[in-house]
Amino acid sequence: MNQVLDMKRLGYLARRDFFSGWRSMAIATAAVAGGLFLSVYIGALFGRGSGTDYLSYLTKTLVIWGSISASLAFTSLHDKTKNEAYLLLPASATEKTLVRLLATSVATPLYIIIMISLASLLSEAVKTLLLKTPFAPLNPFQGTVLKTWGGVVIFQSVFFLGAAWFKKAHFLKTVLAIIILFIALGITGSVLFRIFIGPIFRELSSSGTMNLNQDFNSLINTRLSLLMNTLEIIGKVFLYGILAPLCWFLAWLRVKGTQSSDGV
Repeated sequence: MNQVLDMKRLGYLARRDFFSGWRSMAIATAAVAGGLFLSVYIGALFGRGSGTDYLSYLTKTLVIWGSISASLAFTSLHDKTKNEAYLLLPASATEKTLVRLLATSVATPLYIIIMISLASLLSEAVKTLLLKTPFAPLNPFQGTVLKTWGGVVIFQSVFFLGAAWFKKAHFLKTVLAIIILFIALGITGSVLFRIFIGPIFRELSSSGTMNLNQDFNSLINTRLSLLMNTLEIIGKVFLYGILAPLCWFLAWLRVKGTQSSDGV
């Protein structure tokens, strides 16, 4: 039997996680569906359409629910009352990481999309019968939904890493880490701007003021275009190709290291 990844053990882990967390999911489902019904009928009473509201509500739910569930993915790993039983489960660190990754990145978003789609069908049917409004439920097969799902997977990968890395207050510490990261990126951007743009002013000051405007516009446009294109390429490669796999890999390393040291 494969000691690193076995589909049968992965299924057992997924079933264990489902039975231990279905009550919380049921409560969250009731809250989300109730909020949807309330927003739909308030919008209908005030004459607002519901089609774009469903998509907006779905996006917000995916982001909020997805990031919270990802930040709670490894509570059993750090909870002193639960981590011993969790670490002694007959499964590898790869399986424990993968089952939580599939739950937060695939199962949970898919469940949210299906749940809100069904809730929109029910709310639209009742609203149409009672208020005689057009029937316009959410269309879950539009490309925007899939694009949003992909963006949420990338976004919540940071919270998934925070869940594995931080022992307490996973969500808040991850948010703080993101803020610090953006501050660091801002400082880095300022340094790059100075490196690319600073020489222009030195060149202009040494060339006099006769052709200041022409020289300034030419040099600024060239340097800024090069800088922005470079940063855009780097940003897209990192965001769409590196960020999520990197966070998942670091989370796996954290789970593996914790399991190897018996949670110490």
